[in-house]
Amino acid sequence: MLRSIPRAIWAAAVLLLALRLVLNLGLNPGLEWNYDERRNGRIADNYLAGRGYVSLDPERKQLRPDSFHASFPVFVYVAWSRTGLPRHYLTLLVYAAAAGCYLLGGLYVQRTLGYYGLRPHIAWAGALLWALSPGVVYYIGAFWWYENLALPLLIVVVYKLLRLHGGRPLRLPDALLITGAVVLSCLLRGYLLAVYGLLFAVWLLLMLHRPAPLRRAAWGLGLGLLLTLGLAHTPILLKNYRLFGVYVLSNQAGFELLQGHNSVTQGRFMFDWDERQGPFDRYVRAHVPQLDSLNQYQESQARARLARQWVAAHPQEEVQLLLRKTGLFFSPENFVADAPRTPWNPFTALLLLAFGAAVLLTLLGYRGLRFQPHDWLLLTPVLATWLLSLVFFVGFRWRFFAEPAWLLFPLVVAQRLGWFGRNTGGR
Repeated sequence: MLRSIPRAIWAAAVLLLALRLVLNLGLNPGLEWNYDERRNGRIADNYLAGRGYVSLDPERKQLRPDSFHASFPVFVYVAWSRTGLPRHYLTLLVYAAAAGCYLLGGLYVQRTLGYYGLRPHIAWAGALLWALSPGVVYYIGAFWWYENLALPLLIVVVYKLLRLHGGRPLRLPDALLITGAVVLSCLLRGYLLAVYGLLFAVWLLLMLHRPAPLRRAAWGLGLGLLLTLGLAHTPILLKNYRLFGVYVLSNQAGFELLQGHNSVTQGRFMFDWDERQGPFDRYVRAHVPQLDSLNQYQESQARARLARQWVAAHPQEEVQLLLRKTGLFFSPENFVADAPRTPWNPFTALLLLAFGAAVLLTLLGYRGLRFQPHDWLLLTPVLATWLLSLVFFVGFRWRFFAEPAWLLFPLVVAQRLGWFGRNTGGR
């Protein structure tokens, strides 16, 4: 596979890799972690000091059991600290892994487009566009976020599922790659359980129409993946049971559910959600006066209950909020770590216009266009992240996983319309 890559592509890959690393190190010369992982790092420090999985609550001025963010990184930081290696070595290791995944993602964007029948030079151009898209090269890609590992792995998994749907026999290396990519991604980012859950549900439904040997292999892979995910998350469930008396992966869901359904939300992440005496904090305390006496799990449950009550009491406002979230989800903004919003990006705007036009033309059956069954594998991450945004709020880090389809699907439709010449029969 690698030998078939043109020399010009190797040269472009070196330049892109250099750009990526220059941005990584230039924007983070101190090799600091992002704010989520700094919190996880403090939990790891407290655990190593014998205090347990706790963090300091700045308002209550006390150490409290904490399972807000993903637990797997905490396990990694504990293990890393026990080696005696400096933590900035881990930062560099993550940057290096993300850079490798960056190149892997570009390669599999090209292979995905090739599978859809685009000529090699057009497919490589599509890969270059993905590599230079705002979120990939800067807004998320230039910083220390685990999405930089997980997004390219999603692109690889979608490609592998496309090939399996197309009739390729399931080989052990592919089964291990798919399983490893999905499990690692979900351990790093819990919301990807929803994305991959919907993706594999769609894939298994599509495989029902394939020959019996392919169906059996698909269900075997699905069940094996489910079992592996369960085993991988068992230490997290046990840890949280010891902390809170319930088997839960994280306490974050209730907090985020209320962020997305209340009287003051705008449908996006609220940077002031924990600001004492801010509008949102006053709203929560007015309805949950015993808030300070609750542990983190109890508070999550109370917030989730308040969100459900608000939805039931404000159906018209909820419909308006869902429409606002949909508009935000398809707006040409990008993720930014330290500000409520970013200016509209022209590249993202063009990408959205192209995606909307491609979907509309296909829905209208323009010049015989129609959705092919395997198109749903490409489009499912868009659907999954949009649904996440409706259930919670528009988070531009999980919307990041919809963006490859925004680029790929318009190119696929353009190919079907004959804009790139005769279809090469990539399938």
